[in-house]
Formats: sequence, C-alpha cells, structure tokens
Amino acid sequence: MILYIGTFSLLNALNMTIYFFGVNAIPHKIRSGELDLYLTKPVSPLFRLTFENISPGSVPLILMSVCIIGFGASKLLTELTAAKLAAYLFWTVLMAVLYYEMEVIIRSFSLYIVSMARMEQIEEASIDLCMKLPGIALYGIYKVIFYLILPYGIMATLPVQSMTGELTTRMAAYGIGVIVLFTTITYVIWKQGLKRYNSASS
Repeated sequence: MILYIGTFSLLNALNMTIYFFGVNAIPHKIRSGELDLYLTKPVSPLFRLTFENISPGSVPLILMSVCIIGFGASKLLTELTAAKLAAYLFWTVLMAVLYYEMEVIIRSFSLYIVSMARMEQIEEASIDLCMKLPGIALYGIYKVIFYLILPYGIMATLPVQSMTGELTTRMAAYGIGVIVLFTTITYVIWKQGLKRYNSASS
C-alpha cells in the first residue's frame, strides 16, 4: 500500500511540476481565442502549451513521494535488484505519459463542447479513488472503467508490480497496448479538434 500511494503521489507530483498548469489552461485559451497565437507559431501548439508553465515550486512534492517510495521499498520482503528498479522507472515514465495524455484528452474536449465542468469532476473523482485504492483491488465493472476507459487504475499498479516482481508478461503487454491506444486517441482528438477550431475562427 505504501508503494502504491507513493507511486501515485509521484505521478501526480510530476504532473504538477511539468505539465499540469500548461495543459490545464487549454480550455481557457480556446474560449478566449488565445489559442490563435499558438497556431501561428512554427512550434507544435500542444508542445508549447504543455511546457510553458513548468512549476519548480512543486519539486518538493516529487522529493516527498520518492521518500514514501523508498520507505515502502525498504519494507519489501523480496530483494530489490537493479533490474527491478529499472523496470519500475521504465513503467513510471510510461504511466506519467499516460497521465499526461488523459489530461490532454479531457481538456481537448473543450474544442468540441462549451462546458468542461462535468468532465473535470469525473477526472478528479477518478484520480481521488485510484490514489486511495490499488488497481489490484478493483473488480467487475470498476476494473473495466479504471483499467481501460479511464485507466488511472493501472498507473500505480504496473510500476509497483514491476518492482515487486508480480508483473506478468500479459499485464505488461496490456499496459503497452493501453499506452499505444491512448496516444492514438490523444493525437486524433487534438488534431480533429484543431480543425474544428480553425473553421470556427475563420
């Protein structure tokens, strides 16, 4: 449980430090018309939006999360090898990417709809639940929702299972598949949304 909490906390801390404030501003920039300025630049608008508001003030959250993970790792009953640590880092990076893609997808819907309030409430409730409850504890419809539709349930689960040696080949393949799927969804929703935005502004 300590490892699950620490890992999800780390993912959230990386989010807050690197891309949250940039991505979170997307709906406002769309409604205000500021997105026009990004579309006229040679750099990808999503890339610039993502990294324009990096928050160094959130770095202590990363350090505290690492401390939690270190404490949890010290309580493991199995040996923590270099290979397990490398696997944990690999899956943590992938899950950070998935976390980012989920944020972009949800906020990209502001290119299609007027109000984002309901979607953001669903996002907050999902993150809150999966931060408190390990993915391995989910069953039935909840597993379908949080392993596939809103895959917050695998974000801490896969890294922790890779550290403890419990990650199966099947589950690893599933994790890679989810990453590929949501990368594709992010690309399509963002690109198609920009086409709608261009036609509306023109």
